[in-house]
Amino acid sequence: MIRRTTSQCSTCSWLRWFLTLAGVVIIGLYLQPDWAVRVSSLVPSAMAIGLGICGIGSIGFGVGLWRMRRAQDN
Repeated sequence: MIRRTTSQCSTCSWLRWFLTLAGVVIIGLYLQPDWAVRVSSLVPSAMAIGLGICGIGSIGFGVGLWRMRRAQDN
């Protein structure tokens, strides 16, 4: 038998932790225990979250474009 070994990249590891924690929070909000109600009051408004996503995405795109152009110049 051929045995394959696989390694996780750091991005996959971060995504797994994030999705695990997000799942716990979503399930907690669905069940509405006291701690989840307290946590939900700390969440910023939908507008702030949307602006944050757009801002971080724009910065990420700018950095990626800058790195790509710098690599093409070399």
